[in-house]
Amino acid sequence: MESKRYEEDFKIIRTAIDSAKNPIDKLGQFFKNYAMINIIIVALNLIVNLYQGLAMEIYIVKMICFVYLAYCIIRMYKEEKSNVNQYYQAILYIYGIVVVVIPVILWIARITRLVILNNEGHQVSKMLEMLMNLQVFSAIVLLSVSFLVVSFVCSNKVCAICALANLAVYLIVLAIDKELSIENIIIHYQDLYYYIVLVLGYMVMAKCIRKE
Repeated sequence: MESKRYEEDFKIIRTAIDSAKNPIDKLGQFFKNYAMINIIIVALNLIVNLYQGLAMEIYIVKMICFVYLAYCIIRMYKEEKSNVNQYYQAILYIYGIVVVVIPVILWIARITRLVILNNEGHQVSKMLEMLMNLQVFSAIVLLSVSFLVVSFVCSNKVCAICALANLAVYLIVLAIDKELSIENIIIHYQDLYYYIVLVLGYMVMAKCIRKE
């Protein structure tokens, strides 16, 4: 009788522990995957600027990377759909919009620009430029939000400082609005910062979560 009661108590404790497991671990793995994908995309962008003949092959690889990220987010959402933490679900929604929805809209806009000519095509080009700027800004803001989430969960004040510094540096670089020219490659400072910080930022957060 006594052993049965202990067994029931053990089951209750185990259930409580399992239900209290922090889904931030899965988010940490996504951060790592996202950083690795961004490394690949940066490398592909450099290659396509140097070797124009590989544009189609590189485009296909980019699409594969995009599909993989979309799969990761959808899988995370399905696994955590029953999670009562509404804030965590909101974070997944935001990642879905920035990582999946906005790139899809950009892709549709690019196709539309190729199909439509004259004045309408010019308007589509303007819309495409606006969407690209929105994508970069959204990714920067999302990075700062991610830093704040990790700071709260891991009690890491450094991440909170990184969140503020990230926005401040981006706004400064955006205000400077200058270009860096290396051989055939011309890149704006804000775009260079965007690529670097997306890789380093998510790698740092993944490491912080892993330590926890």
